[in-house]
Amino acid sequence: MGTDDTASEDGTAQGCCINFKVANLSRCNLACASLYCANLERADLSGSVLDGRCANLPGVKMLRSNAEGASLKGCNSEDPSGLKANLEGANMKGVAMEGSQMTGINLRVATLRNTKLKNCSLRGTTLAGTDLENCDLSGCDLQEANLRGSDVKGAISEEMLTPLHMSQSVR
Repeated sequence: MGTDDTASEDGTAQGCCINFKVANLSRCNLACASLYCANLERADLSGSVLDGRCANLPGVKMLRSNAEGASLKGCNSEDPSGLKANLEGANMKGVAMEGSQMTGINLRVATLRNTKLKNCSLRGTTLAGTDLENCDLSGCDLQEANLRGSDVKGAISEEMLTPLHMSQSVR
């Protein structure tokens, strides 16, 4: 698949909208991959590795993708220009996402059951209707996050910057 690569201000190459829609990327090693604006809609990322501070996910579209058991430790989903990743309806059961920057992304109605979100920045994130059952949310920043209708049964919420009971409408 070809892309028109451009260099960002820091000299790193950024792919222009790689299309992996409905692709089978299960058990792939994509650590430190720049997936800037990539279309991963309905893609199978189960068991894949997308670790590293250099794993760039700003603007990525993962609507209804399957990332069950994947590792996204230390990923960056933030973009200074305000471009947000969209993971609406994604299956992310048991995903390791410790220390990831996910400010303002859309995780509406996603399945994050048994996911490790320890020390993640979820500030302003849309988590409405999300399954957060048995998630480790310890150390997370949930300021201004929308948790309306989310299932937080059994979630670990120690040392959070904004405790669940102070976040927006948790049921």
